[in-house]
Amino acid sequence: MLMTSRLAVRAIGLLVIAEALLIFAPLIILGAAIEWPASLDFPPAMVLPMILEHLDQVRLGYGIYLLYSLLWIVVGASIAWLANGQSERPSVLVSLAVSLGVASALARAIGIIRWLTASTDLAETYAAPQDPVAQRAIEITQTAVNSWGGSIGEVLGVALLASAWLFTISLLIVTKKHLPPLLGYIGFVTAIIVALPACELFGFEGISIAMTTTAMHIWLLALGVIIIRQTWTKPKVPALVG
Repeated sequence: MLMTSRLAVRAIGLLVIAEALLIFAPLIILGAAIEWPASLDFPPAMVLPMILEHLDQVRLGYGIYLLYSLLWIVVGASIAWLANGQSERPSVLVSLAVSLGVASALARAIGIIRWLTASTDLAETYAAPQDPVAQRAIEITQTAVNSWGGSIGEVLGVALLASAWLFTISLLIVTKKHLPPLLGYIGFVTAIIVALPACELFGFEGISIAMTTTAMHIWLLALGVIIIRQTWTKPKVPALVG
């Protein structure tokens, strides 16, 4: 039982580290192909030809990014389980953390899907001979799709919901003390940093989501290492009454 628990904890630690490192795959693939994440702000006349020219890389990069995002469902729930205590009954904070992790993952996935569906279709249509009016209509459509998808994926999923998840996890760490409380206090600060890109909703620009996401992944890497290296006590087994 104890060996199984240790293996499970170690597996979670490795999963957290893998999740933190997996983000570099789309960053490298899409960065080389379409200058991502800077291309998120490129005008349609610039980004649509880039998507079409590097369509295979775009699909691969965003496909991996989609996998990374959906893995948040498992990673977020697993971290909440460890932070709460492996044998303790799930609290309201655990349920909230799991819900926020799922919501963040789904919001990210919706944002990513736009690049694998609508934007690729628009890129192919944009390359065909078009009169100026039709071409302009495609550009307006791409702008709207990117703005709407970006608001859901980047602002809601990557910034607000991920920040709320991290804040909740940090609160669990500080109150339950199954992980070093210092990690929780650093998590509070990181959660504020992660939420900063949402300021664009109120007209504040220039806050790089790449920089804030880096802060989150540094925290995740530290967490993964701590999970693996920390000595975990044997989970308590409730005594039988009667």
